[in-house]
Amino acid sequence: MEQTNIPIDPKYLELMLNPTNYGEMEEYDAKGFGKNVQTGEMVVIYLKIDPISTIIKEIKWQTNGCGTTLVSGALFSEEYKGKTLQSGIEFTEDVFEKIKDNPPEDAACGEVVARAFMAAVQDYEARKRGEEKEHIEYVTLSCPIPQGGEIEQSVSKKA
Repeated sequence: MEQTNIPIDPKYLELMLNPTNYGEMEEYDAKGFGKNVQTGEMVVIYLKIDPISTIIKEIKWQTNGCGTTLVSGALFSEEYKGKTLQSGIEFTEDVFEKIKDNPPEDAACGEVVARAFMAAVQDYEARKRGEEKEHIEYVTLSCPIPQGGEIEQSVSKKA
């Protein structure tokens, strides 16, 4: 199988290697999960929110996803931090509108991050009502999954 080297923008490469705001948050006001059941990819987002202004003071996130998800998570977290929850919701709704016309393999990684943010918003609202349970949103788009063990074959050829 021939390998093609596609140049990666240095900014995106840096975000893959050192994603902004990546990590776990011990004390948070909201926590949400975005999940792709087809691939098993998941993103968790933690938020610290000012209770009066609803400004997102701090954001952390983690994923078991691919490089594109790392870049998406870093870029989304930069966009959300310092904004109100409502601004974050509006940004996320714009993302959902823009990605729906893209091929699933191009949209799924951004969608899983956006879904995690929306789940965190649901969690924040539920906590204000005294409810505590995990909030998970599932992606509607998905990357194609290789058939016939293509991933395993690719890995074993490199070993």
